[in-house]
Amino acid sequence: MTDHDDIPHSETSQEAQAIAAARTLIAQYGEDAQVIAMMRVSELGFSGDIEGYTHWEMVLAAVEVLTDEAGPPRLDS
Repeated sequence: MTDHDDIPHSETSQEAQAIAAARTLIAQYGEDAQVIAMMRVSELGFSGDIEGYTHWEMVLAAVEVLTDEAGPPRLDS
C-alpha cells in the first residue's frame, strides 16, 4: 500500500497539477515564483473563485517546498 492509496484519485491529480504548475512558475520566474503565486491566490480569493483559489493555494505551498533549501526534501516525483 502506498501513501496515496487512501486519497481519492482526483486529489492526487490536483496535487500533481499543482506541483507541475509550481515547477513551471519557478522555471519562469525563479525566486519571484512565490510572489506570483501569492498574487494569484489573492486575486482569486477576492474574486470569489473558490476552485481557483484552492488550486493556487496548493501551487503556492508547492513553490514554498520546492524553493525552501532548508526545508523538507524536494518534491521530485
